[in-house]
Amino acid sequence: MKIDISRPYPYYIRLHWRSFTLGLIALLFTNALDAIAPLLIGMAIDGIITGRPFGDVAQIVGIVILVTLALAVCRFLWRLFWGRFHHTVAEDLRNRLFAKMTELGPTFFSRQTTGGLMSLINNDVNSFRMAVGPGLLILFDSIFILLMVPVLMWKISPDWTWRCLILMPTVPFIVRSILRRTEQAYRAQQMRFAEMSGAAQEIVAGIRVIKSYAQENNQTRLFNVFSRRYADATLNVAKIDAAFGPALEIAAAAGSVILLLVGSGSLVSGAVTVGQIFAFYQYIQKMVWPMEGIGISFSHFQVGKAAFQRILDTLNQPLDVPDLGSEKLSDIASLEVKNLNFTYPGASHPTLKNINFELKKGEILGVVGATGSGKTTLADVLCRLYPTTAGAISVNSIPIENIQLENFRSLISMVPQDTYVFSRQVGENILFGHLADPGYPISEAARWVKLDEEVEAWPDGYATLIGERGVNLSGGQRQRVTLARALIRQSPLIIIDDALSAVDAKTAKSILENLRLRLREGSRCAAIVISHRLGHVAWTDRVLVMNNGQVEALGRPEEVLRQSPTYQRLHALQTQEAMG
Repeated sequence: MKIDISRPYPYYIRLHWRSFTLGLIALLFTNALDAIAPLLIGMAIDGIITGRPFGDVAQIVGIVILVTLALAVCRFLWRLFWGRFHHTVAEDLRNRLFAKMTELGPTFFSRQTTGGLMSLINNDVNSFRMAVGPGLLILFDSIFILLMVPVLMWKISPDWTWRCLILMPTVPFIVRSILRRTEQAYRAQQMRFAEMSGAAQEIVAGIRVIKSYAQENNQTRLFNVFSRRYADATLNVAKIDAAFGPALEIAAAAGSVILLLVGSGSLVSGAVTVGQIFAFYQYIQKMVWPMEGIGISFSHFQVGKAAFQRILDTLNQPLDVPDLGSEKLSDIASLEVKNLNFTYPGASHPTLKNINFELKKGEILGVVGATGSGKTTLADVLCRLYPTTAGAISVNSIPIENIQLENFRSLISMVPQDTYVFSRQVGENILFGHLADPGYPISEAARWVKLDEEVEAWPDGYATLIGERGVNLSGGQRQRVTLARALIRQSPLIIIDDALSAVDAKTAKSILENLRLRLREGSRCAAIVISHRLGHVAWTDRVLVMNNGQVEALGRPEEVLRQSPTYQRLHALQTQEAMG
């Protein structure tokens, strides 16, 4: 749903009008009851002083009690409804951002940091929530008070009113000045917090490397630097904020002094009563808040506008691969790549040049080449992580741009070179693919990748919780978990990108044999196996050799060994390593 940046507040008010309206009505009654209370208390005071009958005074006191109870109920209601309003707005924005991030491609994420994206979802959404929630609330609250309290003060004494409130108009300017400095200090605090969070995340993620190089003390000192900078920035915010209250009390104190000066004579002469003096004094105190609130609310609006602009910039980010297709497929009978060229955004030279091959159901294609030859890029392009020229890739003779993106990706299981496991149970990681057969035993998938005996030897077995990014698993175990995740999904096309690089040769050989049997079982799927080890692709139907982004050779393993200088060089090198 499109959001209009020029009118975000009306948009969300219309979207959640019920809670907004109920909260506003409850706030209006709260202010009305709060404005009446000083007058009633003043009447009770005058009744006691003048010796009115106890029943009359008790009646006024009873009314005060009822007003106080009603005031408490109204305060509860506006907090309830208004809290529901602005927290629902925040939930909506968080969900939009998360959904958008699941659609955005590598181009966007290559320009962002994890800390920055988390700050967007947390801090920026919260800043806009404070604007659309407390910001609007404080503004309406201030307006209601300004419409009620001065009228009641004027009825008591017009002369007192303008004299005692003469300094009140300066309060918004004081508030704005202090808040401007607070905002600057707060932005600096947020920057220091982001630096500290980024450093902490990097240190925790790289704890194994830090320990292996005995750099614990150096990294601790580095983190302490960032922590101290953040502490200093936080103290600076607190120092400025500490001046806020005393600065505002000056106007209220000045009004109270003026009231004593101008009201004492009227009280002595009997023109006014003690109750009226008391009520007027209470109203002076109440007038500080709306002046303060106007400055606070506009400050929230400014911060919220900047935060919402950053949110909208992300929501309006163009997709690497727009989902414009309408075709839906249930199977992949053939994959055709014709004259495929690809250049990374911002790059000056193409990474893939004139790639051509065809893969049919039941076939297994091996892809080899030196580092940087474009193997992983080819896998990413085939998964539609990046856009390609129209017609360069077709599935079942249908150009992939004509196929619905989610439908196309649901037909592919990808085992990336950079394996990723989630902080969940081992079994949950294996069953992560939403197309997994719920009746398929996890242990069977683990057996295919030679992981079953290791997992079953753990105390909690497949319920063992994996640490963040698989910190309590070895590199080979992480690779085998992701491989089992792909196999259990039973997709028509499986792409395996160097997924056994961290597995020992004996285990890898056994896994490859199981993989060969699994992939060829009933010719249910096609597969692309990418590896820098020739032994990992020697069993495939055909091998595609890449060199500098181009196809150097394509054919059966024994054919490319005769035709491809790159394959020959890799073969000689790996044969020498095996013998030596």
